[in-house]
Amino acid sequence: MQRKNMNAIKDITEPDTQSVDAGPEPEAPIQTVTSTASLGLSRWVQYVFVIVAAVMLWFLDKVGTLVWQNFAEPPTVAITAMAAVISISGTVAVYRNERAQHLVTDVVLELSKVTWPTRKETYASTIVVIVTSLIAAAVVGAFDFVWSYFTDLLYKHKV
Repeated sequence: MQRKNMNAIKDITEPDTQSVDAGPEPEAPIQTVTSTASLGLSRWVQYVFVIVAAVMLWFLDKVGTLVWQNFAEPPTVAITAMAAVISISGTVAVYRNERAQHLVTDVVLELSKVTWPTRKETYASTIVVIVTSLIAAAVVGAFDFVWSYFTDLLYKHKV
């Protein structure tokens, strides 16, 4: 059963080559992000859930320690273990939720369509941002200097 499902799953980069009758157009099948050769984009979906589990573990560990400190010396190992159990079980529950899977898959699919800048473009854009920031800082500094000069004149000559 598992092998049959794996063979039925197609990579999203492969075009749909099935021909359709001239009748009404059927709804497009939901595309999955798993490939039989490699994980493809589904690895990014899984990375998202792993990162969510790690962030939830960190957050619950900090909150549990803060709350427990109000009553007694917190047992750090026990709090971390409870946070790990809660974060892992919560993430697994969300991972199995069809709506959450669909949302994360759609986000990963959209991000796979993005044309990311090259290293050279990123370097050039970074230089532009730095130069623009320096120019803006100089302009704001000049306005501040002039404004300070006039306010000093105003307050010094006040009778």
